[in-house]
Amino acid sequence: MTTVEKRGLSVCLVGCGGMGRLHGESILRHSNLSDLSLCDVDPVRAQELAGELGAEWLPLSEALSSDKFDAFFVVTPAAAHVEQLVRIVPNGAYVFCEKPLGNDMASIDAAMPALRPFADRIQLGFNRRFDPHMADLKRRILAEDIGEIEQLRIVSRDFTAPTVESLDKSAGLLFETAIHDFDLTRWLLDDEICELMCLGGTLINPRYASVGHIDTATTIMRGTRGQQVVIQNSWRTSFGYDQRVEAFGAGGRLTVSNPAGPLVLYENAGGLHRGPISPDWFARYPEAYFIQDTAFLDAVSSGDAVRPNLVDGYMASYIAQRASESQNAGMLVSCKVHDGEFA
Repeated sequence: MTTVEKRGLSVCLVGCGGMGRLHGESILRHSNLSDLSLCDVDPVRAQELAGELGAEWLPLSEALSSDKFDAFFVVTPAAAHVEQLVRIVPNGAYVFCEKPLGNDMASIDAAMPALRPFADRIQLGFNRRFDPHMADLKRRILAEDIGEIEQLRIVSRDFTAPTVESLDKSAGLLFETAIHDFDLTRWLLDDEICELMCLGGTLINPRYASVGHIDTATTIMRGTRGQQVVIQNSWRTSFGYDQRVEAFGAGGRLTVSNPAGPLVLYENAGGLHRGPISPDWFARYPEAYFIQDTAFLDAVSSGDAVRPNLVDGYMASYIAQRASESQNAGMLVSCKVHDGEFA
């Protein structure tokens, strides 16, 4: 592919909410940036953020059909992702798309014929792959510190549960929260999932069920080499943003724990006292977001393939769909290891 490194990158950010601001600030730190434009379904919001960031703004329809950009960041609600990707990719730009790829498999499958030729130019926002702690875990797995993984356990729990009213545009616990863990599983195992069972329910707030959502889930999965995986998800804890991983094999175990401070611990007659863990994803993963965005723009500059790419996004959503079907049916389900879309 042709490199654009010498002239600098022209980037368009689609979506100007809180995530848009986060990505916008990362984009502006890239050394090969020429200019940044912003657009949003709400033009006032786009203009306000553009003013704060010192960027330009464009009407949404004009931006999506433009061929002047080297790269787009799609940071809009999940329901809009595939439609916007289909409009953008024919113009030749790279696209960073926040997870999930879409909020249902029907829309994702319908878009795949248009998106598949551009698979290596579409990066999905699975930021945990770029977290330094997770990256070190992956490095040590590849170095065979513990041998072949036999069991993998992932805990992913939010601190504060969402309001029922805020869920009207949500794809739900499995498609928006656990999907990170489904991608993390494929990445850490370097393998596909062949079967799974998901136990879900409304243990936090029974009103979630009235709008079609669960708030708690435990998913048990098996990789093609027999590896056993357990993922626990919840929308609420009493102690902070709980994000832990344990990989176990014949050579020992590797763990990623919750960062908590201070490093100087205080202990007295009342016991051991330490600071709380991170309160949310922003406090836990700010470095991961910056490293992720930088890696994407570096790939655009050099014309390289991106990872995690469209296929990774598709497979994570596919696993989420099968987990949802398992939860609804209350039974073990199989997963297609080799999908015809990616043959």
